[in-house]
Amino acid sequence: MRALARPALMVAAFMAVGTLLRFTPGLHGLMADTALLRDGAWGRAVFLLVATLFCALGLPRQVVCFAAGVAYGPFAGVGFATAATVAGAVAGFSWARCVGRAAVRRWLSGRLGGRLARLDTLVAASPFATILTLRLLPVGSALMLNLLAGVSAAPARSFFLATLAGSLPQTIVFVLLGSGARIGHAWQVALAALLFAASAALGLWLMRRGGMTQGAARDMS
Repeated sequence: MRALARPALMVAAFMAVGTLLRFTPGLHGLMADTALLRDGAWGRAVFLLVATLFCALGLPRQVVCFAAGVAYGPFAGVGFATAATVAGAVAGFSWARCVGRAAVRRWLSGRLGGRLARLDTLVAASPFATILTLRLLPVGSALMLNLLAGVSAAPARSFFLATLAGSLPQTIVFVLLGSGARIGHAWQVALAALLFAASAALGLWLMRRGGMTQGAARDMS
């Protein structure tokens, strides 16, 4: 449970930022001025391109989700954030599998040491379940998981579907935080906190059901 402390603090930090943006007049006006991002197909394309690159580089995708909530609201925001998250993950997976496989494996071996073989075995044995579980758990490095799956025997289809399903709960959480901060709907912020707790609980349940230890999740940090 201590592994969840840092993600919980991140949610609390985004809630605090949302409150600050909401109740600081100058900042609230700036947050409401998202016309450029919502300016037809061009604005949306720019957001998706930048957000996909942000996720592909392993930067915190929660920032993308929060920004999508601010700019597009809860429904379109979830769509844009999901598209960017999955596209960024697939880009990392594809690069590791098709371009830099040997270099990525050396880098992972240097970062993980003997833990690489354990994680590789888990992903190869149950690719969908392992990737889904690690995505649901709000710990670890998304970039490291993308690269690990790319150099493992995980089928691309399993990686895509597990990433889509496993990243969705956190996407909804942070989009709701962003949307709730912009329009002042406290219920969205409360729902986001509940969804965060529920998705973390589901990830822990799947981890225990699949015989995965918390150490496996921490190995991805």
